Amino acid sequence: MPDKEKSSTFEQKDFSSFYIKNISPIGHLKNKLFKNNAAGCDNIQWAKWSKFSGSNATGTIVEGNGNSVDVSMSSNFDFSSTPGIYNYWLFSYYPVPIPNETVPKTTWSAGNGGSTNMTFSHTVTNPVLLISSLGQVGQRVTLGFSLPYVVLYDGGAMTYDNSTSITGEEGYAIIMFPGDFKSVVITSTTPEDYTNITWGLSQPAFLVNITTASFCGSTTATASGGVSYIWNGGDSRSSATNTFHASGRYIVTVKNAGGCSASVSKQIDVHVPAALTVKGNLTGCGSVTATAFVDGAVSYQWDGGDTPNNAGNTFRTSGRYTVMATDAYQCRASRLVDVIVNQPVVPVVNITASLSGQICSGVPVTYSVSFLNGGDSPELNWLKNGTPVGAGKTYTAIDLANGDKIECALTSHIPCAVPARLISNSIIADVKATPTITFSQKIVIDGRSSSVQLNPVISGNIASYLWTPAEGLSNPNIQNPLANPVSTTDYTLTVVSATGCQATAIVRVLVLKDIMIPNSFTPNGDGINDTWEITNLADFPKATIYIYNRYGANLYHSIGYARPWNGVYKGKELPAGTYYYLINLHDQAHGAKSGWVAILR
Repeated sequence: MPDKEKSSTFEQKDFSSFYIKNISPIGHLKNKLFKNNAAGCDNIQWAKWSKFSGSNATGTIVEGNGNSVDVSMSSNFDFSSTPGIYNYWLFSYYPVPIPNETVPKTTWSAGNGGSTNMTFSHTVTNPVLLISSLGQVGQRVTLGFSLPYVVLYDGGAMTYDNSTSITGEEGYAIIMFPGDFKSVVITSTTPEDYTNITWGLSQPAFLVNITTASFCGSTTATASGGVSYIWNGGDSRSSATNTFHASGRYIVTVKNAGGCSASVSKQIDVHVPAALTVKGNLTGCGSVTATAFVDGAVSYQWDGGDTPNNAGNTFRTSGRYTVMATDAYQCRASRLVDVIVNQPVVPVVNITASLSGQICSGVPVTYSVSFLNGGDSPELNWLKNGTPVGAGKTYTAIDLANGDKIECALTSHIPCAVPARLISNSIIADVKATPTITFSQKIVIDGRSSSVQLNPVISGNIASYLWTPAEGLSNPNIQNPLANPVSTTDYTLTVVSATGCQATAIVRVLVLKDIMIPNSFTPNGDGINDTWEITNLADFPKATIYIYNRYGANLYHSIGYARPWNGVYKGKELPAGTYYYLINLHDQAHGAKSGWVAILR
């Protein structure tokens, strides 16, 4: 490519190898070229640029009606200007005069991600972009546009990739963005030396009108105002009436009877069935309300329910229902909806007690619950006077007080249990006090004494007394009998109150008899007479026992006689012989005992 800074003046060239393209959609560019507009068909007002500062440039376009529109360009890189259009002569045969004066000079990108925003001070129709020297030989530069374009003039070395992309390798072109816009964004990731550009506004040679009719899945557009039509998409691209199946901005190029062409863009919206959603709890008790929704729907139809023609519908029986929604374009969307309606059930809960009527205090009472419509694993919580005290199918109370109220709360897990939580019947405890019996002193009788009176301390109104066994008692059916057992005896007193409550206590009457001390024993391991057994010594738990040899050495000592002596001293068997004992019973009625005992082997 020649040095652009040195070749910006006009040069006369042979133009026979260049052609001027009429307004045509990109899709037909390679296969069909239109003739020039007749003289006077095109009318473009070009910008006069007045200021360049870093990444900004401003100018003014005077519209055909005499009004001015401000033009501003901004980018994320710096650009400047040139005093004329590079290789201006390449645009000489374009039928609309192009001023060859100061224009922006841009490099498109200072690396990856270049972006240029072209903005007009108000909405304009058919903005035109002149591109001079895009790229260079061996270095292709691609531009992307935010709007679709048509080619007004091809000066060569341009590839029109699609309706929003163009690639140049020292390329020249004039393109137009048909329609009414306020801004165009140009992007590129291929920086270069520089490209000259300028903007203009094209006044259509004649008016083109487009009407549309939308249906479900397609939109038909009809253009009028000319004698031939070329669309850049749709089913019938060379007809005035065209059908589209995808939304987008489409361009139609129209030629009138005078040979003039005009391009117009139109946003075509194609409506397709929207997704149908159903909101609401589809499982319920007694009835279920479901609400269908489709954006833009004008009618709904269910195949059941209370209000089948509404979006919201109430169902009272379980089943699978179909809902269909229709929008203004007759697009229909449908959905199957599974509804589960459970009928209400009433739980029943009842409790019983193992004891009925009057209850004696301290007597355990077990309560049991029975229920219906509670489900497989209902929650069962026992309440005493409203306070939780247990859980499960039974509850045993051991500390009931008179007037206590026992209940069971059932929480059912069956769907639609009404109510889900239910309190059982109440059982009021009729508790009567149980008598108490205590004995304040230890009862001991000397074996030589006659008798002792039994004096239990008893609470409550007692109706009857019974002492067992009756042997040795003066009267087993009174509170304070005289006792004179022949040996130590445990007496059981059972009393019954006037309300029928029973209490029992045991008292031991200890009969102290003289001890009987044998004078020999045979610790030979035959299981007979192997220890020194002293009769009645167990009745004297404080007794002390000492055993000595003939030299006065202490061989055995104990307090109480829980383990009788076996003739062993420090783990060794004592030899046969005579040994001497001293037994102190520590009882006033019985003195100390002393004597001898023989070990026989």
